[in-house]
Amino acid sequence: MQKQYGKLTADQFREVIGMLPEIRYQQAELSEVIVQMSKEKLNALLVRGYSWGEIYEYSFIEHVAIAVVAFNYADTLSAAVRTDDPQRYVLDHRDPSQDDVGTHPAFEKQALVGLAFSLQRTILSVMLFQRTLSGLIQEVREDDNMDSLFNAVRVDRTTMNCTTIADKIDRAEMRQDKHFFIRLRNALKGPTQKHWAAYCDLRYSLFVLRELGFNSLSDVQLEKLLVQDLKVYPNTPSARKNLRAQYQQSRKIKTI
Repeated sequence: MQKQYGKLTADQFREVIGMLPEIRYQQAELSEVIVQMSKEKLNALLVRGYSWGEIYEYSFIEHVAIAVVAFNYADTLSAAVRTDDPQRYVLDHRDPSQDDVGTHPAFEKQALVGLAFSLQRTILSVMLFQRTLSGLIQEVREDDNMDSLFNAVRVDRTTMNCTTIADKIDRAEMRQDKHFFIRLRNALKGPTQKHWAAYCDLRYSLFVLRELGFNSLSDVQLEKLLVQDLKVYPNTPSARKNLRAQYQQSRKIKTI
């Protein structure tokens, strides 16, 4: 089957982006459930010291692979690759609860909660910065990129449990680096209004394009996809110029 965007048809691409409102709702819903949970129930769920932050030291592919096993989704993916359109199959079976497959017995409840939170935070990271949290941590680890460090903390404070970030904090403490801790304090406040106000769905769309390997779309193609088909950017006279700038910037980011 010939597809307009590599592994996705235009309709499938639209469906992927159309999932974002539901993902945002699920993020808020899960957080609200935990916030409203009594201390006793939370202690029963998190039976001993646990943080999912270290998961971001893995690559995004490894992160997803762990989740696939934990949520018993491996059989679904195996079935998908045997079909003529694996992406269509995955989209039709994207909710493991639909197939009542349960979870893998090797994973404790607290680990499953951590995986759910970490995947949601990763999607938020993509919508804000066009990078997964694993990608941000990699940039800190390999390039000593402090902007990526503070962006990671903005999205998920548990990233401070990552060995990579903990090492930077230790070094800053030894050097009494006040500027570092001022930036860290600001990052702990979470995403700013500037981050939220920007085009989150557009960033996510550009991320998907990049990972699909589409690095040479024309201005006309960009406008058709992002303005007309996906509707993640307003139809304005400057749309082509602005989308080109966003697209060029996105192409500079490493793929996962």
